[in-house]
Amino acid sequence: MLRQSIRSFSTSFKPKFAKMTLIGTIGTDLQKQTTSTGKDFLKYAIAVNHKGKTTANDTVSWFNIAVFNPNQVDFMEKNLAKGSKIYLEAEVKNTSYTKDDGSKTFNLMLFQNNFEVIKYPKKPEQSQ
Repeated sequence: MLRQSIRSFSTSFKPKFAKMTLIGTIGTDLQKQTTSTGKDFLKYAIAVNHKGKTTANDTVSWFNIAVFNPNQVDFMEKNLAKGSKIYLEAEVKNTSYTKDDGSKTFNLMLFQNNFEVIKYPKKPEQSQ
């Protein structure tokens, strides 16, 4: 006798399928900003290198990142800077807006969920 299985779906769980995982180098200064509701966040850009078959085919992709987690914002401000290499997990959102000239522009924004430091930035040489 075959048993029939019933599959149920919950409406409370909302999976987030638009995610990216990157390993790259922080390529800009960390910019602390505040939302209109008073919440602090960081913005920065990460450079991801793509190795080609020859060095002439190597390319770099740049991604804009926003960080809203207060613990991550605090840690990154104190310990990271341009030149740090990190592993990053982020939610992806594609937004569009109309420029002053009337053209429609699309922007891919990454919202950092988690990160791990691979290499801390070089400390400036202290002169005596």
